[in-house]
Amino acid sequence: MTYFLFLLTFLGYPIIGLIFSKSITLDKISALIKPTVLLFLIHNVFFVFGYSLKGDYVDYVIFSLEYLALCLIIVSSLKVENIYFKIFRIIGKIAISFGVIIGLFGILMFVFVVQDYEADKRFYFFNSDKTYETRRYSFGTVSSVDTRYTFETYRTFRYFPFEKKIDVTYFFSTRTDLKIGEENLKISIVDTCDKEQILFRSTNEHVFLKSLN
Repeated sequence: MTYFLFLLTFLGYPIIGLIFSKSITLDKISALIKPTVLLFLIHNVFFVFGYSLKGDYVDYVIFSLEYLALCLIIVSSLKVENIYFKIFRIIGKIAISFGVIIGLFGILMFVFVVQDYEADKRFYFFNSDKTYETRRYSFGTVSSVDTRYTFETYRTFRYFPFEKKIDVTYFFSTRTDLKIGEENLKISIVDTCDKEQILFRSTNEHVFLKSLN
């Protein structure tokens, strides 16, 4: 899904913008611009501070729609002579052109890139009354000797569709004593000296302990 979303974003949306360039004007969509931009801005601010909607795909779709909104605003303002819109269009066209180039290369490269964006394993656990989810992302190819594992841990909320990222930990399969790629890897949050720490334990009884910020 992520692969096709990348292609749709960087290649499909500019084409959609060109198709509607003659029929969409700034006057027609002006009432939608402010609330749309405000919603996107609120989402982005929360995301920067670690808060997001549950799961990966919802945020990916929102970021993708932001790019679509950018394309549509640019094509709708083509006839506007305001100097600020001219500057905005120049910057926007440069960004979109760069995105198209990325998309063209991405037809092949995104197959590998999406490994960092699609979790191949999820771990669920709790500490006291708090619930957590850790997502594992594996990056490697058939010919690669080493595999990089990225573990992103989120504090989840049982009755709300939100989560907060609390940790990101990287491992390389050849540089750790943990059996890091195994299915039975145990992850937990422990309290030590009034500090919360994340603990990774594999079946060979090796552990990795890291303090949470």
